Amino acid sequence: MELYSQILAALEAAVRLSPRGNMPSLTLDQRHRGINTPAVRKLARQFSQKFADLSWNDQTHVVQGLLEYGSDRAAHLGVFLLGSSTRNVHFVDAQALDFMVGAFQGWSVTDAFCIEVLQPLLKRFTSEVLSLIADWATAESQWKRRASVVVFVRMIGVSGNYTQYGLDACERLIADPEDLVRKGVGWALKDLMRGDRNTVLATVESLRKRGVPSVITLYALRDITGDERRRILAIQR
Repeated sequence: MELYSQILAALEAAVRLSPRGNMPSLTLDQRHRGINTPAVRKLARQFSQKFADLSWNDQTHVVQGLLEYGSDRAAHLGVFLLGSSTRNVHFVDAQALDFMVGAFQGWSVTDAFCIEVLQPLLKRFTSEVLSLIADWATAESQWKRRASVVVFVRMIGVSGNYTQYGLDACERLIADPEDLVRKGVGWALKDLMRGDRNTVLATVESLRKRGVPSVITLYALRDITGDERRRILAIQR
């Protein structure tokens, strides 16, 4: 596809100008890490209008190509492009979104996808996104499982409009074996607490009594200080 080729050419041009860009001993991903996230966002803005003019099928092909290209920065570029056009989406393509998350290779692009793509979709297509993330909670991929809770961080959590949905999502992953999934649960609880302090704080106290992994509750309590924090941390199973 012509636009995909243009985007890739622009990405590689940016990489060549970076300190790592012309070091043949480095892998593709290592060379691409010579450019930072703001530079990747700038590239996404450069192509956002052309990308928005594509059909949904063509957009997904571009994003999938970038996800499979073999570098973290290319994957982020795909996510930022998709996020720039979510306002134009008229339905939730669960199959395409599932494929994208299944192609992720780390927490960074997973979290970017949640914030840039999933959160705007959650606001517009709440029931469809909730159904999708419920499926991800039992997926083999730890990135799908992490995404199923990280969608509730930042402004979604702070809004207070999704507290129970977020708590349900966290509950599904309380016993997850992966540290990065547990940290995602803790992050979601922390930000949900900013939107509904009493409800979520009571939940965290209950989790302490249940003896869930401490990484979850310690992360959830990052905003809580002083005597109140000491009281909660003193809670034993």
